Amino acid sequence: MDASRVSTLRGFGPAEGKNYGPALLGTVKAIAEDRIVHLYAPEYLRRLHWRYTPHFPLSPSEAASLRSQSYYSGDTQSGGSVSIDFDYGELRAQIAKRHQIVNSGLSVLLIGCVAVSIFWLRKLALAFRALSQYCRVYHLQLTPRVFLKGNVATELSVARRRYFERQQQDQSRRREEEKLHALRTGWQEGLRCSLPNLTDEHLRTRVQECLEHKPQDLEQMKSLWVEVQERTGLKTPADKLNLLLESVKPYCTEEEFLAARAGAFAILNKSGFRTARTFATTMHDQFKIRAREMEELENSGQSIA
Repeated sequence: MDASRVSTLRGFGPAEGKNYGPALLGTVKAIAEDRIVHLYAPEYLRRLHWRYTPHFPLSPSEAASLRSQSYYSGDTQSGGSVSIDFDYGELRAQIAKRHQIVNSGLSVLLIGCVAVSIFWLRKLALAFRALSQYCRVYHLQLTPRVFLKGNVATELSVARRRYFERQQQDQSRRREEEKLHALRTGWQEGLRCSLPNLTDEHLRTRVQECLEHKPQDLEQMKSLWVEVQERTGLKTPADKLNLLLESVKPYCTEEEFLAARAGAFAILNKSGFRTARTFATTMHDQFKIRAREMEELENSGQSIA
């Protein structure tokens, strides 16, 4: 064939375009016999989206919107040309394949993020619960807002200081109450023990009325006790026991002294002076031995240092 007489003759190399047949070994000259252009309707292309769910059967208007158009150019009629048919379901499945892989990866990532979030939220909830229980010891109500946004250390420091101040105030008040109770008990026992030695009937009547009156007036009891001491000039068993208990003070705390004094007067009222004196002497010896042992331990610690 004379190539100069064919205007559509072209040469194709191995690297030119895309070859759907056997590999080209060199430049090949070819003539385009015909050309078919197939235009698909926009509605048809839209329905190829992998998220679209088709509904069958189609109505006539839907079928008309999916109709495509073909354009042919060549020497022969388009009916004798080779046609290519597309499977609608297979084409949609191929389009959706990549998206489904990406969605699966995103689903796994989302599940992992949710699991990690739940883990750290649980850890945070446990920390909040433990800290709340610790704050309640110091009468501090910890809220989630303070836990997340506030300065918990400062709030806890203020609550701890306030708690210790209240504790010190309560202890001071209890010590005063115990001291007053010990004084009332001592004066009461002293007045009761001095009744047999009183010769003044008027003073005896006043002492009895004071002891029987409820609640007892501490100032009245003190004044009667002083008056009885001035009248009798004798030491009662309660006075002797008080003097004996005073020797215990250097070796014990105020609370221990008040407890020992209350126990001694209880024994005096129940079993008499001798048993109370034995109790007071025993307590004195025990506290003295303990003080000596503590002093020896301190001295040994200082020598080691």
